[in-house]
Order: sequence, then structure tokens, then C-alpha cells
Amino acid sequence: MGEKEINVFFLSVILTVLLLVMAVYFIIISIRRRNILYKREREANAILHKQELLETRQEVQQKLMQNIGSELHDTIGQKLTLTYLQMENTLMSDDIGDIKKRIAAQNVLIQESLNELRSISKMLTTQNFTDFSFVHYLKKEMARINETGLCQTFFTSPRDTFDFLNEHINLSIVRICQEFIQNSLKHSGGTAIEIHVTLTAAALKITCADNGKGINWDQVARYRISGGSGLKSIERRIQSIGASFQWECRNGTRLYISLPLNKISDHEA
Repeated sequence: MGEKEINVFFLSVILTVLLLVMAVYFIIISIRRRNILYKREREANAILHKQELLETRQEVQQKLMQNIGSELHDTIGQKLTLTYLQMENTLMSDDIGDIKKRIAAQNVLIQESLNELRSISKMLTTQNFTDFSFVHYLKKEMARINETGLCQTFFTSPRDTFDFLNEHINLSIVRICQEFIQNSLKHSGGTAIEIHVTLTAAALKITCADNGKGINWDQVARYRISGGSGLKSIERRIQSIGASFQWECRNGTRLYISLPLNKISDHEA
């Protein structure tokens, strides 16, 4: 082998080594960039998740305050007003027996008002979202709507709490069901709303239903384009907890929600 061939050989080896070094260097840089982007993406998702959780908390708290205000005005306020009017009439009575009967009736109203105030106070002082249960909340919400006479409500669940659900999922389920209830009360014209919770080996399932006129999907499509649809908000919240959904419009509207149990860990708060 001549000197020229030897020089060519060594030059080829050097170039090959340089190319390999450069390839390894670019691979390392690429991996580092991907790791940095992945870390930033995770941090951004964590921040977004916290913001969504905070917004959901605020929405639930706002709804709770509205319910408490309604309870104070519609029940306690009315009972205390009735008690005051009865006391006014009692002052004008000269019949001792009649006065005793009126005072007894007033005592009952005052006692009922005190019990309801204690219940409201308990709601305010024990509202801790770390052990929040969507079942407890929805049970009270459905009972409250039923008492208003707006429509009949039915709620069933195999248990009062699902310990494997985190705060984000509990709060999101409440907002999903609240959106469904509000849409039904405003638009369906129905006389009954039902929410049924079931638990299988594979999934937590929730069915929301009413007996109204159903959904006009052409109108919904226009609302979705404009971004103003309550249904869009429902679907977005369902997807945010890793659940699937299906709408059915037959003798009213039904919303079937299925949350796979193996996806819950992917949406920890």
C-alpha cells in the first residue's frame, strides 16, 4: 500500500469518526431538547390543570352561595315573616286559649328556622373540597329542586362516596350534572330530571336524563360554532376527566357518561 493510499485511509477514518461524533452530538442535543419541551409541556399542563381546578371550585362555591341565598330567602325568610305576622295577630287577641295555640305555632316555625340555619351553617363550615363528594352534593341539589316544585327529581347511587375519585373529578362531575340540570330546566319543558350513578368492575357510569322535548341538534351545531353552547361545556368537562359520553334523544334527553377506572390515575389532582 502506497503512502497516498495510507493517507486516504486515515483521512477516511478521521472523517468517519467526526461524522459519528457529530451524529451522537446531534442525537444528544435532540434528546435534551425533547426532554426540555416535555418538561415545559408538563409544567404548562400542571398550571392549566390547577387553573381549571380553581375555576371549578369557584363555580361550585358560587352555586352553593346561590343555593344558600335561595334557602335563606325562600324558606327561613318566609317562616320568620309568617312568625312575625302571627305575633302581630297574637297581640290583638284576648283569648288565652287562642294565644297559647298561636304561640305554639310560632315556636314550631322558629324551631324549624333554627334547624335550617344550623344546616346552612354546617354546609358553610364543613365545606372542605379535599374530601368533597359529588354524591352528597348532587343528592342535596336534586332534593332542593324537587322542593321548589320546578320538576320532579330522582337520584340514585350505590354509595355515598367514591374514595378513589380525586377532587378534580368530583368537582367536574358536579359541574357536568349542574349544566345538564340547568339546560333541562331552561329548555326541555320536561317535568322530571333523573341522575343515576352505577359502578362496574371497569367503569363509573352516570346517566343524566329528562322527559322533555329533546335536543335540536341543528341549533346546537350553530351554538357550538359560536362557542356559546352549554352542551359544549358539558362535553369539554367530560373529556377533561378522561371519560366518554353519548347523547340520546328519545322521549327526552339522556346523557351517558362512562369513566374507565384505569384512567382515573391519569387525572390525579
